[in-house]
Amino acid sequence: MSKISILKKLALIAAGAMILPAFAAADIKMGIILGFTGPIESLTPDMGSSAELAFKEASDSGQLLGGQKISVVRADSTCIDAAAAQAAAERLITSDKVSAIMGADCSGVTTAVLKNVAIPNGILMISPSATSPGLSAIEDNGVFFRTAPSDARQGVVLADIVMGRGISKVAVTYTNNDYGKGLADVYKAAALMALK
Repeated sequence: MSKISILKKLALIAAGAMILPAFAAADIKMGIILGFTGPIESLTPDMGSSAELAFKEASDSGQLLGGQKISVVRADSTCIDAAAAQAAAERLITSDKVSAIMGADCSGVTTAVLKNVAIPNGILMISPSATSPGLSAIEDNGVFFRTAPSDARQGVVLADIVMGRGISKVAVTYTNNDYGKGLADVYKAAALMALK
């Protein structure tokens, strides 16, 4: 091997050694999409701040992927406007280049973002509060998780508590959305089973 060839290889190795640390130090962008406006706007600031605190602790540990840091980009799901939530999620993915999304929050917008944005783009989502049983049946290609139990479980627990107190007649009212209808349907089915 000629002296020039060896020098070229050493130069490539040196260049690679300088590039790798710069690549490893790049931020990991995480999206937070919650209803910062809309019917649950009083709940979401703490939800968003909690996620940011967890991301900060992971970053500050120095143990995340060789010392990488997490930067956060917030977006508004509105909780009730599926089109606005989808547009916000698209922006997080295409413009802000996030690696994953914490959210959405309400079941309806979470379903819309999951089906129309996250799954097609292969972006991981983890919702802290979407509880619709329908989310469990979506073919999500392994990109959707949630930390709150499904209404399929919550409705059964609620029925058990009510029946355990000896209450046998209940009027069920609910908000006619994915969350309200899902929880009411599960509760009614569980309560009827308990009465048989």
